Amino acid sequence: MSMLRRLALSVSMVLVGSLALAAVAIAAVGGLAPGSYTFTSMSADASFGIAKGGPPTAQGFSVYVNRGLNSFQPEDGNGERTVTNSTMVQFSMFSATSGTSGCFTIDPSNFKVGKNLQSASLHTRLTAANACSGKGAPVTGKSDMVPPPGTGGGLPLPITIDMTWTGLGVTTTSRDTSSLTCLQYSTQSTNVSHGSSATVQGTISALSGPFKSDQAAIITSDTRLDISGTPNLACFKV
Repeated sequence: MSMLRRLALSVSMVLVGSLALAAVAIAAVGGLAPGSYTFTSMSADASFGIAKGGPPTAQGFSVYVNRGLNSFQPEDGNGERTVTNSTMVQFSMFSATSGTSGCFTIDPSNFKVGKNLQSASLHTRLTAANACSGKGAPVTGKSDMVPPPGTGGGLPLPITIDMTWTGLGVTTTSRDTSSLTCLQYSTQSTNVSHGSSATVQGTISALSGPFKSDQAAIITSDTRLDISGTPNLACFKV
């Protein structure tokens, strides 16, 4: 496996392996009531960049898709955070001089993951009508590792995405357990993630011509999260 592919997979595993920080933060500001939660997330990511010295106007992109529990916070930072079982796409377009991104919820059937993480596909259409209700992040992921969310402003909507991932035959396993206690509030979490480096090819209507990239990965994550008590926001101020 090339260094570039190993790096792509390690970054992706960090994304899904940091359950403790993400789940605690989401539970603390609302969206998950006290109780026990067991859920599975399936995700895939891919990027196609601009080589050093390439033309400033050349377009690159990054795609992250997650089917499972996703958290949405109002854009202005005010209001209740909501957590839904949904399929979310974070999409970014960029050049050497500018970039724009958006968050969208799509029909779950638009995203498929094959047996043993050796295949995945995303066939969907991003529109203003299916823009996220707020800033989106997967419950099992580290939110600052995905493209900055938004309503899709600046993107040339609608955008049709047809992408196919092909796994490279090697699966990596990551395990993470954590706990937090503050006043009468506590969380216990366990996360097991399996990931495969992959190649990806396809078309994106906002870009010219087909593409192929080996900066990609397919991941599943099984999570158990136990929440007790009501969080005091003072516990999470820094």
